[in-house]
Amino acid sequence: GPMGFNMKYPFSIGDLRDSATCLQNYMDNSGGGKIPWQDLKYIFGEIMYGGHIVNDFDRLLANEYLNFFMKDDLLDETEMYPFAEDEKGLSFMSPAPTSFEKYIDHIDKNMSVDTPIAFGLHPNAEIEFRTQQSNNIFNTLKELQPRGIFNTEGVATPQNVADAKSHDLLDKFGDKYFDVEELVRNLDEMGPYQNVFIQEMDVINALLAEIKRSIKELQLGFAGELTMSESMEDLMMSLYNDNVPATWAKLAWPSMKSLSSWNKNLSDRFFQLEEWMNSPSDIPKVTWLSGLVNPTSFLTAICQVTAQKNQWELDKLVTFTAQ
Repeated sequence: GPMGFNMKYPFSIGDLRDSATCLQNYMDNSGGGKIPWQDLKYIFGEIMYGGHIVNDFDRLLANEYLNFFMKDDLLDETEMYPFAEDEKGLSFMSPAPTSFEKYIDHIDKNMSVDTPIAFGLHPNAEIEFRTQQSNNIFNTLKELQPRGIFNTEGVATPQNVADAKSHDLLDKFGDKYFDVEELVRNLDEMGPYQNVFIQEMDVINALLAEIKRSIKELQLGFAGELTMSESMEDLMMSLYNDNVPATWAKLAWPSMKSLSSWNKNLSDRFFQLEEWMNSPSDIPKVTWLSGLVNPTSFLTAICQVTAQKNQWELDKLVTFTAQ
């Protein structure tokens, strides 16, 4: 990814300790001979740390780090920041062989600032990191706000705000539902396009069902008919902070919108599918691709229909965007 690995891995101090122990054993048994870099890279990259990695690109990244650092040049004065030659004023050279104390002193004197250049990343990676860090701080501050009934200025509490929003959401989506079974029975022919839209309807139905279920559960908690659980508390705070609840986001499309914008987006997506449902045998003249949960499936359907129509090989067709 733009900030390093594509997902978080449970790397721990135990991995570092075990790798250091393995390295020490190899060095003790080498008898002062050539360092077995290939063996060490395999153990670290495929077993110690690589055992946690499940993404092929992340494994490639980890192995590239090892290829850069684990070589004979490491024992000489060489640049330790990958691809740092284009960056002015950012450099960290490995010291000549010396004592442990002098290694520590060298690091303290020459590694003065945190920078993505140290990991071979573009400087802009720090912008994204700082932005996420700032957002996390502000979200934490919002969650630390007082939760009394009303403050001196009469500002509503999280429960008041969440209760009002939950009623608004039920008014908006309470009766929304796609009768997919009825639609399938009435279809004369099930083609690739129909499959795509029906799959989209199934996803939206599952999402709407979870929205209605969780909101009704929360309202029962507010009314004292159910004990407020941790998931209900999380839903209340998400509604209060205008964030998309985690249980909803899990069933939906990737999005960084606020809850208000996300609701509008959900309505627009529902409307597109509703328009198609009114005439399921016809293909819309215009399709809002980014309004589909899985837009790639629609592009695949285009290739399938085109291949069937023209008797072309499906695996040799490609789609492209024209401007």
